Amino acid sequence: MKKIKILEMEISKGWGGQEKRTVRLINNMDKNRFELFYAVQPDSKLYENRSKIDAKVIPLKMKQSYDIKAIFHLCKIVKKYNIDIISTHSGKDAWLGSIVGKITNKKVVRTRHLQTPINSTVSYNLSTKVVAVSKQVENYLKEKGVKKDKLTTIYTGIDTEKFKPGNGILKKELNLDENSIIIGIVAVLRNAKRHKDLLEAVSQIDDNIHLVIVGDGPQEQNIKKIILEKNISEKVTMLGHREDVEKILPDFDIFVLPSNMEALGTSILEASSCKVPCIGSRVGGIPECIIDNKTGFLFENQNIDDLKTKLNILIKDKNKREEFAKSARELVLKNFSVSSMVKNTQQLYESLAR
Repeated sequence: MKKIKILEMEISKGWGGQEKRTVRLINNMDKNRFELFYAVQPDSKLYENRSKIDAKVIPLKMKQSYDIKAIFHLCKIVKKYNIDIISTHSGKDAWLGSIVGKITNKKVVRTRHLQTPINSTVSYNLSTKVVAVSKQVENYLKEKGVKKDKLTTIYTGIDTEKFKPGNGILKKELNLDENSIIIGIVAVLRNAKRHKDLLEAVSQIDDNIHLVIVGDGPQEQNIKKIILEKNISEKVTMLGHREDVEKILPDFDIFVLPSNMEALGTSILEASSCKVPCIGSRVGGIPECIIDNKTGFLFENQNIDDLKTKLNILIKDKNKREEFAKSARELVLKNFSVSSMVKNTQQLYESLAR
């Protein structure tokens, strides 16, 4: 059986949720049916981590949407490896991929990972299909003018074997007593993640709690300043960026993501997979990750009183935490597993390759 050859493209130089999703997809696809190629920036984290990617990783400088040199090299790659489908993930590589697709007469799949506003739908409508990572993102693209028949949703898949319940390393690392309730957040330290709302809520709670903030980013100094101003240094720990999040999450008693913008909420799904009850703001794709009052709680965005109320319920009710935790893991296994993401993506590619 002839293998379907996929050229993935990524102009981003980072190693965030978007890039990790693509790598997770590539690594788990059926190599008896698909052959994967990955064009990435030579000075990117993806190229640096190429040994972890089960594809032929091709270093390619991509400077802008109309990079003539990159277009020329991409056309050569498509011809050399007899590529069937081009798959793009960021704004600039979406333009490059669409142009190359038109020149080489190849199908193009555009994945939209973010909830941020878009200025134009042209690159989306030039693609053969557009994959959204949540129904919320799909609906937004539809409202903006992306053709309905091009759109489909494929949820981000979580590695449920990596992110699983068990004994974490956190309580021992932080020397916390067994009765301490750990409230945690794993997110880049950006304004949109609303760490300050969580800090405000925590400052108003007197129970035996400890807030753990995992991540780094531009708001680090502002967050440290808020902690000092609120006089809560003793019950907050900032761990910075960690590569062992799967060893930390199982020790969280409650996970909180108070973002005001979120395409899906992958960190919520990772926590849920570790059987941690979650609280999230009612924005973007978060309501698709949390079934309110079943796998966790939703609260009104930037409503500190609402967030504090939901936190207090879970802090005081261990049975409810355990009930939510069990349901949260089941939800991830059912709707957000890697196998589900891979299966749906492979079906899409096979339908386009016919």
